[in-house]
Amino acid sequence: QQDQYQIELVTVQENDIPTKLASGMAAGRLPQMIEVGAENILNLGAEGMLDSEAVNDVVNRIGEEDIYDGALKMLSNPAGGHFGVPFHGWVQGIWYREDLFEERGLEPPTTWESIMTAAKEFYKPEEQQYGIVIGTNKDAYARQTFTQYALSNNARIFDEEGNLVFNSPEMVETLKFYAELAETTPPGPNGWRDARDLYLAGRVPMMMYSTYIMDDIGLQATDYAGEQGAIIENLVDKTNFANTMKHKTEAVFGQINGLTFIKSEDQEKLEGAKTFAEFLLTGENYIDFLHMAPGGMNPVRPSIANDPKYLEHELLEVWGEKSARIASGLNSIGKFGYVGGRVFPEIGNITSQFIVGQTIMRMTERGWSAERAAEWGHNEMQDALD
Repeated sequence: QQDQYQIELVTVQENDIPTKLASGMAAGRLPQMIEVGAENILNLGAEGMLDSEAVNDVVNRIGEEDIYDGALKMLSNPAGGHFGVPFHGWVQGIWYREDLFEERGLEPPTTWESIMTAAKEFYKPEEQQYGIVIGTNKDAYARQTFTQYALSNNARIFDEEGNLVFNSPEMVETLKFYAELAETTPPGPNGWRDARDLYLAGRVPMMMYSTYIMDDIGLQATDYAGEQGAIIENLVDKTNFANTMKHKTEAVFGQINGLTFIKSEDQEKLEGAKTFAEFLLTGENYIDFLHMAPGGMNPVRPSIANDPKYLEHELLEVWGEKSARIASGLNSIGKFGYVGGRVFPEIGNITSQFIVGQTIMRMTERGWSAERAAEWGHNEMQDALD
């Protein structure tokens, strides 16, 4: 007879996660298991809050050979093993109207030059048409979109020794380019909702977004577009995805969400959490979970990624061959907390305070120079680490 466990599910909005984790830590009331992005898991791991042994047990039960290496690296513990069990992931890039690019003879937006050229070409604010939507608010979306530009310019928050280098010439150059690109965006701080709504309405030909947008665009091509029908006919066929960005180097950005376990004296609860984690990652249970956001949540297990039951979903089928290509970036994603094969868990202290987004806003909303903004961000990050 198997043990039975009762699960209480608590949902938290993404931008509220750092605050909720901090208050939970202070009150000693964190849940036994949490599902969050890699940075938050690394932060908790650096604070000594996680049961790495329990994590490693689940990883071993599933089998490291059936988890993408890129996903495992994102959640690795510098002391060995892992801080979290990879659960699902998304890839970010520029979604763009391929039909409009072809009409104007524009190159796909895969380099700084081609992105800027296209953004300026399409920017017609008097007609409420804009060039691109990127993050310009103090939130996770701004950090996520900015990171890909930074990585493509070899700009990092840490060097290979772990020193803070946010005020480097490479980062200043990236901030300068990003601020210039932001001049072609809609007015005011922009977030992911702006990107989605404006792209679906045909008011921007480019937006930076994760694979979570696949269902929104896909719905335009199914029977679920509502009584009015699709705003733009055959939007899926007209949309392409540039998931690689090149400047000094090629960069792919994305996120791995993981399951992790808080240290606890209650071994029964811990065993229940481990059993639940394994249940979620197994067979049809896992496929059913991933299909709640098809294309957005990509499997971290190759066996599931190639399972016909996973691939046989109406929205994934709408995207056709693009679907497999989009998910292929999951194994080569880069992030600020990973340099030269090393993991720096303290990145969580920086991301939890949305310092990158605040730095960007000082340029786009206050008119600061890139040099001044980089120095401010560098000092704020040093305070966060201290």
